[in-house]
Amino acid sequence: MSGLDLVLVLRYRKAVTYGFHALLGALGQHETATRYEVRFGESVEETARHIREAAGVRTLVLWSFYSPDAAALAEELKQIRQLADPPGVIHLAGGVHATAEPVQTLDAGWDMAAIGEGESTLLSLVDAKGDPTGITGLAYRDATGNLIRTGKAKQRDLNDFPGFALKWDKFNALEITRGCIYACR
Repeated sequence: MSGLDLVLVLRYRKAVTYGFHALLGALGQHETATRYEVRFGESVEETARHIREAAGVRTLVLWSFYSPDAAALAEELKQIRQLADPPGVIHLAGGVHATAEPVQTLDAGWDMAAIGEGESTLLSLVDAKGDPTGITGLAYRDATGNLIRTGKAKQRDLNDFPGFALKWDKFNALEITRGCIYACR
């Protein structure tokens, strides 16, 4: 772990792999000075283990889920926090539910909610070593509990990034996986 600036732990579930693969596709071709590592937590226990192993390094735990899964994953979040909750860990929810209901997502226990397409937000967070200050596309609460909304994330052209991540050997089916003209409205 020495020498790392940031660890990204994905709560990696079969239902949401396509979105993560698109994010990782963008990250895989992104040049940054930040020294980071990506880990995949395929269960509550494995996710908690990755968090514990990253102790001492700022860690972003990335979550993505649909609204029907929100309550069950809030319970998973509580379990993971009971197993591993060292300082410097930020749980970041993304996906449809976090975009549509960022306040509810924060109230359910996540530290931040990513709103909209996450590629530019994730790349900015990696460049900033996980510090959300000045990064668009987020909602979070400040130290006094006030809601902070950082504005709309920069929307990138669908062709800017691959929908797969060669670096991590993660591939999507051959279909369009993002770019809906309605932008979750």
